[in-house]
Amino acid sequence: MIILEEVTKKYGDQTILNHLGYTFRDTGITCILGASGSGKSTLLNLLAGFDMNYKGNITVCDEKITELTPAELCQFRQNHIGFIFQSYNLISGYTVMENILLAAELNGKSAQENRDKLFALIKELGIETKAEEKVENLSGGQKQRVAIARALVNDPQILFADEPTGALDRELANQIMDILKEVARDRLVVVITHDKKICSWADEVLSIQNGKIQVVSSQTISAEQTIVQKRIKAKHTSNRAKVSIWKRAVKNFRVRLFRYMAVSLVIAIGIALFVVSLSSSNIMSQTITDFKDKNTAFNNGYIALNEKQDPFKLLIQDQRIENVYYQYVLKDIALTLSAGSVSFKEKIPMPRATENMSYGIMPRYGENEISITPSVGRKLTDNIRELIGQKITLKYNGDSFPLTISGIYNAGYDDFFISADVEQSLYGHERGERPFSVSYDVTSFSDIVPVTEDLEKQNITTKTAVEQVAALEKTFNSVKKLFLAVSILILSIALFISIVLLAKQTNARYREIGILAALGYNKGWIRGILAAENILLASTSTILSIGMFFVISYVYSLLLGGGMIIQALQIAITVISTFIIILLMSTIVSRKLIAAEPADALRK
Repeated sequence: MIILEEVTKKYGDQTILNHLGYTFRDTGITCILGASGSGKSTLLNLLAGFDMNYKGNITVCDEKITELTPAELCQFRQNHIGFIFQSYNLISGYTVMENILLAAELNGKSAQENRDKLFALIKELGIETKAEEKVENLSGGQKQRVAIARALVNDPQILFADEPTGALDRELANQIMDILKEVARDRLVVVITHDKKICSWADEVLSIQNGKIQVVSSQTISAEQTIVQKRIKAKHTSNRAKVSIWKRAVKNFRVRLFRYMAVSLVIAIGIALFVVSLSSSNIMSQTITDFKDKNTAFNNGYIALNEKQDPFKLLIQDQRIENVYYQYVLKDIALTLSAGSVSFKEKIPMPRATENMSYGIMPRYGENEISITPSVGRKLTDNIRELIGQKITLKYNGDSFPLTISGIYNAGYDDFFISADVEQSLYGHERGERPFSVSYDVTSFSDIVPVTEDLEKQNITTKTAVEQVAALEKTFNSVKKLFLAVSILILSIALFISIVLLAKQTNARYREIGILAALGYNKGWIRGILAAENILLASTSTILSIGMFFVISYVYSLLLGGGMIIQALQIAITVISTFIIILLMSTIVSRKLIAAEPADALRK
């Protein structure tokens, strides 16, 4: 059944097993006795195929496991081996039935066959009333009976029991050994123990001394046992199981629902706050855009002409500049309102970008608007603020131009500004005269400073609101950077907390992974189960994030009286990014779990 040939195992420079050779019997209980550190558990790990880093050959059930791949070793354990552990190694959150069927899922038999086998075992072991009980609610003796049932459900040829009575009192220990004695009638049970009293149930007692197996005692094999052994040798299972990865993942997700929901909630809150911050940034950006739209005078430039400079051709060639036109001095112009009128003998073009507004805004291109000084306003009405929005008529050279008063700017003399397109239409009769100045508009708010600087480099003096614009641009950029930094910080904190929670949960699952490997689950199946769980986590986090966003959006509108500003594309990118980030994050965290060797995982 088990043959050891020149097996040597070292840890660094220390030799634990030294050219070990031994042939185990095929049935009965074989106890391997010894103190901690003698090599008992090391030998068990080698026999189970948990540890392949050794020299020599090991043959178990006619299979030379020394030559098997990791996937083949899982199949080997599934076909031939059952395990019973001191600490039971049952999966919490699973019922008695679910723990046992976890092993039965791999045997390729029908669900009904496995359930029939399960009920027969738990009845024989006296725990049939606990079938639907979660294992964490059982006593130590009941847990060990569940572990025995799980080990026997696939009818293995060999049972490895590592300190199976170590966590039990003497009475329960005796009961468990009686059960194992009965089990060993038609299979080999290898018991690792340091308790000499357990050896009274053994058919064979071995000890490891100086890296060698020493036979302490051995009973003669009877004729009946010889017949059984021949039957056992003829038995070989090669079922190919199909693991229900999603079913297992959903079950695990439900078992750890509280922990997964905690991770999802932290992520959802972080993402929702990130979206709120993004919305606030959008609101600020919209406010900045509205400010720029209402203050188009900042985009205007004014260049007084003289004999040394006429930059008109230079301006019209600059792609950043539009609405370039000559300005002329206008004579005999009047503004009339129902309340009165104001006449101007002469209207000299002035730079509009340098004026400060008292009320309203400067005239905008295409809007047929006019902005006046307070002194003009007082000649029309006592309350100049009432003039905003009223209609006024500009009369020049026999033509009338209906305009809307858009604002009042601070100047200590009678003057006005009109929309650039209206102003240009007034210059029909003055085209032959010498122009007084050139007016132009910078297309983009962000180009005002560089355009002004480029003109100054060419010794062209222009009057613009360059200092105000530079200050505003600096403020705008600082605000945007602040919102971006806050958004990233919020998201980073949420992701960090999530990683910590996931890492903590992952560390608590090493033993579970070791159990699955011991039961015959290969790394591909384990990887698939964890990947499915990660997809469920990412989906849950994404759904919670969307829900949290709508909740916060509703509260936001109630408290502030206005809705959040968030683009559909931003929501879509955030949702997709959330799913991908959580999936990647959980996958990275679970990589160590998948890579863990079964023996190492079971020790954690």
